[in-house]
Amino acid sequence: MNKILTIVVLFLAQFGMAQIDVKLSITNIKKMKGNLAIEFYRNVENYTKGQNAFKKLYVPIENIDKYETVFKNIEPTFYAVKVYLDVNNNKQLDKSFLGVRKEPYGFSTNADPILREPTFEEAKVEMTEENNTIGIKLNNNKGEE
Repeated sequence: MNKILTIVVLFLAQFGMAQIDVKLSITNIKKMKGNLAIEFYRNVENYTKGQNAFKKLYVPIENIDKYETVFKNIEPTFYAVKVYLDVNNNKQLDKSFLGVRKEPYGFSTNADPILREPTFEEAKVEMTEENNTIGIKLNNNKGEE
């Protein structure tokens, strides 16, 4: 019985140590004012639907060039991140009738297909202890047109 208990404790200890902290760095904000909407996904279904993000932030910003945050105790696996700067505070990424994004936006891997979001495969990054930083450069820094 003691051997089984020891094995279970060792297994749980290894599982607990597998958690990492992931740093997210968003650049090219150009000192605009608004709210950064950050959606952090870990599976293709939720990413594609734009629902049930693993982590989600809506952060007011003003007069900064760069925003950084850390997601603590994250499982090492693949993630995809969507970010946009909601300059008019309507809690959605505004697009023209042709689907062109009208507010600053970015995705992990800085993927930027025209007239569509990158797929999960195009945007995913593997987070490990050695590779635990995601850098996103915002595109389309024109704000409202």
